Amino acid sequence: MNDPDRPCDLCSLPVGVKPFTLAVPGKMLEFCCEGCKGIYEMLHGINESSDNPEEN
Repeated sequence: MNDPDRPCDLCSLPVGVKPFTLAVPGKMLEFCCEGCKGIYEMLHGINESSDNPEEN
């Protein structure tokens, strides 16, 4: 289902087998780490408060 070699939507490193995800209008973004996800949220003014512990 997931392609572990797919590039992170922020830094372009591979997302791995269990990427950090973020739903935005029209698509699901995948990140290689929580840091990249957080930076993307900060840059785009996204305030997602529902952390999913299963992603860690």
